[in-house]
Amino acid sequence: MTALPQITMEVIDDRSPYLPTVVALGDAHKKTLSFFPEGAFIRKAASGHIIVALDRKQCIGYLLYSPSNSFDRVTLVHLCVDPSYRGYGIAKKLVDHLVGITKEYRGIGLTCRRDYHLENFWPKLGFVAQFDKDAKTPKKLNTYWWLDYGHPDLFNYAALRQREDKLSVVIDDRIFFELYDDENTAESQLLLADWLQDELNLCLTDEIFNKINKISNLEERKVKHKFAQRFTRLPCDRQKLDNVYDSLKYFFAEKERLSASDLRNIARTMASDVQIFLTQDRRILALADEVYEQFKLSILSPTDLVIKLDEVRKNTEYQPVLLAGTFLRHVRINSGKEIILYDCFQAVTQGETKAEFQQKLRRFVAESDKFECLVATEGENKPIALVVHDRHKQQELEIPMLRVADRPISSTIARHLIFLATLISAREQRQFTRITDRRLSEIVATAIHKDHFVNVKDGFLRVNIAVAKTKLQLSQRLTDLANSLGQEYDFCLKFANLLIDGKKPTEIMSMWELEGYLFPAKIIDADIPSFIIPIKPFWAHNLFDVKLANQTLFGATKPDLAINREAVYYKSNKGPKELKLGVTGRILWYVSDDKDRGYTGVSAVRACSRLSDVAIGKPEELYRRFRNLGIYERQNVYNVAHGNLEQDIMAIAFSDTELFSQPIPLKKVQEIIGKKVPMQLPYYISPEIFAIIYQMGTES
Repeated sequence: MTALPQITMEVIDDRSPYLPTVVALGDAHKKTLSFFPEGAFIRKAASGHIIVALDRKQCIGYLLYSPSNSFDRVTLVHLCVDPSYRGYGIAKKLVDHLVGITKEYRGIGLTCRRDYHLENFWPKLGFVAQFDKDAKTPKKLNTYWWLDYGHPDLFNYAALRQREDKLSVVIDDRIFFELYDDENTAESQLLLADWLQDELNLCLTDEIFNKINKISNLEERKVKHKFAQRFTRLPCDRQKLDNVYDSLKYFFAEKERLSASDLRNIARTMASDVQIFLTQDRRILALADEVYEQFKLSILSPTDLVIKLDEVRKNTEYQPVLLAGTFLRHVRINSGKEIILYDCFQAVTQGETKAEFQQKLRRFVAESDKFECLVATEGENKPIALVVHDRHKQQELEIPMLRVADRPISSTIARHLIFLATLISAREQRQFTRITDRRLSEIVATAIHKDHFVNVKDGFLRVNIAVAKTKLQLSQRLTDLANSLGQEYDFCLKFANLLIDGKKPTEIMSMWELEGYLFPAKIIDADIPSFIIPIKPFWAHNLFDVKLANQTLFGATKPDLAINREAVYYKSNKGPKELKLGVTGRILWYVSDDKDRGYTGVSAVRACSRLSDVAIGKPEELYRRFRNLGIYERQNVYNVAHGNLEQDIMAIAFSDTELFSQPIPLKKVQEIIGKKVPMQLPYYISPEIFAIIYQMGTES
């Protein structure tokens, strides 16, 4: 070939004159493409699933693909370019054409042998390494690659909402690996300072997974991949990414020679609309002013960022106010009593008039057969939250009004009310909770999105099936709901597909995360670690057990934390090997006997929680890390270590606690387990045992 190629793309059928060339190319490269019979080529062409690259009517490459409506993705089966035409960007043109004609799907997936050493090739086309799996060839590994189309959906929407709560910054790969290595001398460790956690959202672009993919050791890849899941993962628009990448490539070509991976990382940051990129690369930092001038992207070192944030912090006088000495109560509103609420919950900022608010509230109170109006009060007569329940639909609980007064713990109260509504809906055997208040405050709207509600025509909708089923059973239940209730409920099909898709095509979420989206449903055959954890009644009643709290004179010690969905429990650093650093799972709480304090109904499993984290460290370190989540004072944490501040203890972070309607006595629990476990330490249980105890405890 002497002249530059003039490339065009064409989708062929089984009568195309280019099909024999496609078959010949595939056969010539079957060692890496894998064998594909001629008949299969013909069938794919007849389906319109072969794209050819042409140079002056000569076929010089092809792409063969397979779409899947069930998994909402396209699988790239073959991508082949004649060797004499390589280096002209033809492979990317083929992939770009595929993207253009399959925009209705989520993206493209492909499987490629690791020993083909194409870890630098696929990222150039926009693919991101996801996970490894065994190849059909013995002792060989495949990597699954994914090119995301960037469609907004309920999975990446949560990441987008997270960015509204804190300042979001992207960290580069060097900072990521330093944070993993936990080197105390590293500048990167500044980003983990306690005071920064409420102000900073550390993010990664998908390029980090291409960096991790280059690590030769499989176990090390797995561990670092799991560590990356702790950070916010940013989606981005592919077209925007390509445009930004080309601009950056041109810009840096005249300044500094950066690797394609570094350029993609910066480009993905810009395409995701995050405006701060953190790095310690002196070459990039030296060009920070020029980059900002050209692209409006701030490039900073961790030290520079911390100094800037600390200045803001020192100038801030606001301190949270706790509701010491008070308690939160839910009170039903009777007709005539709504007048005291008129000045408390009108959504003035959202454009609601006083007359509009009054008319709505009067209607809700007057029609007590249709609506239940509840107000949360601080003390005797300070209304701080208002929620209305509407039960006119059999399959869902509707909330036409949800208002929270402007207070330091407004976010906590909002999340509590939403969680409570979800539990009420599930316990009443309803499958959904719908919020239709059109005058929501920003705080309440944020809380709704954190709880995995989906935007629908008239508000927000969430599935909440009160069942403990296998993946297949739960998938079928969700599919049946979607098919019987209409298009608005189609989001259930995404969950249904994820439950039965063992390949996890984009590794969007673990089964533990998926169970959170479906809460309070339990996936009983999922590989989710489950534990029975003993706790004394005093700590149980302060952390989660309102029934035990009501047995005491003053109730929970700290009311703002009594309604907090997230909490932390400290204990000795003893337990089964499965209860390890960073593990997520489920907790069944065994409330131990404590006769001298006068509790009843103890020596039983009384509740179930989601285990969100396990941390091990010195008492002071853990106290500082989790002090916003617990009712523990510093001395309480020291006491766990018996005053030895150099002794490691364990912090168990948990959330979304369900109190059992039927506590399970210790003797019955031992019968189910099949041995007389004393329950003095945490105990690891199988999914089958968890399912039996959970179902028994939640029976109505």
